[in-house]
Amino acid sequence: MKSGIKNHLVNIILPSVVLSAIVGVITGVVVYLFRLVSEEVIQLSAAIFAYAGDHTWAIPLVVLGAVLIAAIVAISIRFSPHARGGGIPTAVALMRGLITFRWLRNLIFVFVSALFSYLCGIPLGNDEGPAVQMGTAIGSGTTRLFAKRHQGWERYLMTGGATAGFATATCAPVAAVMFGLEEAHRRITPLLLMSSITSVISGMSVLHGLCYFSGHPELRYLFHFESVGALSLSRIWVVLPIALLCGFGAYLLAKLTHLIRTGSHKWLSKLHPFFKLAPIFALVALLGCFFYDYHLIGTGHHLIEYLIGHREVWWMALILLFARALLVVLSNEVGATGGLFTPLLVFGALIGSLCGEAMIALGWLDPTFFPLMVVVGMASFFSSSVRTPLTAMIFAIEVFGGFDNILPIFLAIVISYVIVETIGVTSINEIAMEREIHKQHHGKTRRAVDVELTVLPGCFAIGKEPRDILWPAFCHVLSVRKGGDVKDSYEGGAIRENDILRLNFTTMDAEATAAELCAILGEQDVYANAHITQAKPQRRVLQERKGETENA
Repeated sequence: MKSGIKNHLVNIILPSVVLSAIVGVITGVVVYLFRLVSEEVIQLSAAIFAYAGDHTWAIPLVVLGAVLIAAIVAISIRFSPHARGGGIPTAVALMRGLITFRWLRNLIFVFVSALFSYLCGIPLGNDEGPAVQMGTAIGSGTTRLFAKRHQGWERYLMTGGATAGFATATCAPVAAVMFGLEEAHRRITPLLLMSSITSVISGMSVLHGLCYFSGHPELRYLFHFESVGALSLSRIWVVLPIALLCGFGAYLLAKLTHLIRTGSHKWLSKLHPFFKLAPIFALVALLGCFFYDYHLIGTGHHLIEYLIGHREVWWMALILLFARALLVVLSNEVGATGGLFTPLLVFGALIGSLCGEAMIALGWLDPTFFPLMVVVGMASFFSSSVRTPLTAMIFAIEVFGGFDNILPIFLAIVISYVIVETIGVTSINEIAMEREIHKQHHGKTRRAVDVELTVLPGCFAIGKEPRDILWPAFCHVLSVRKGGDVKDSYEGGAIRENDILRLNFTTMDAEATAAELCAILGEQDVYANAHITQAKPQRRVLQERKGETENA
């Protein structure tokens, strides 16, 4: 009895709480500094474009500077390939064990490359994507530095770091925890819940403390939104057009992303990253010199705040929607560092703005509810694009104080989500993840392995149920044979010392998979008695993996 309690404390409670708290604290400090510096960089960018707009002689210099920055970002991508593109898809792939990375190099280059992207006005998110990826790197680094004998905790701490990064970037702690469960792992386990909550609490505590003592209270909020009162049930139908447009808009965005990605892979795959980045950076800089005040470029954060407080002319909102969609997809595809979270909110805000303006003109909506339509659009588009309705619901309530309008927000989210489920739209994050996975494993041979491994004394798996363990990607526990038993008689319950597990998995990196299994079950020769065959093609397996995570 006492040994069981001791094992539970030492092997489960203490690592999940203490290590997760360390991850949260470090992530809170790093994200606070990143947000502070990024705001200064964005203000500097605005000043440069404003000056160039008033002094045409400076425009060539601004464009040339953007090309030079593209060269710096290209070098960064060479040193840290996973620093490119949206931060959340890469972080999710890391948390699922689909790709590997060098945590310190990734942390540094994501921090630096993102700031250079913001300086040029690249229309990718300025906080959440890089913050989530840096939090993931911090989680990995914490394991390698402070828990060398407990490597089985790495993906749990990476999840804790990612959720802490999401929370400190968006100031939505509950949505951050749900993001880690719904988007990253598509399942809920006690260990994931403990790690995520502990990291989020410690990260948010550090953020609030730093904001208080440094005199930057504005960093405690993502958007400034005043409640507009409750929408009556007799008018709840006004969210239907927004939900429908957001659902079909998410479908069109996925198609556009797939089209550009296919073309890029066909025609530009052999080009040096600089020759992909330079034209986009130059184009964005040129547009910024002429149209910066129209919110055509930039992260989109200020555009959302503008739309919440002001009604945009319908044709201008339409131009912004299509132009920014094209720029965002192109910027993400060529590898500019930034997030996709804020751009998705911008698309939803523009759709909500268009619908709100139309309904006000027709006399169907009181103008005081215009900001609510913008919020409904953001929540609906985010839900349908990323396929995370629960996270979208909680985020809308936390960030925008939507308690008075829970029903219309929930209704719009559900309708838009049903549309993409019916059509069969692939999540925008899943599309981005496929690129990262393909780049890391291209040309490798995938092998299927069937093996029996023993649970060694003192290993990570002891005291945990198989469903609670984050096994290597594409790994399935077929049976658990209790020590001393001659039959496959597993009837549930925690894994014990000397149990024999029969595993089936596919891998393109046998050494990395073996290291993961040894971190979970103890050091042993994984392939000594394994049956190994050639597995299915990569794309087919990825599709099966997607179905597994959605059904988990």
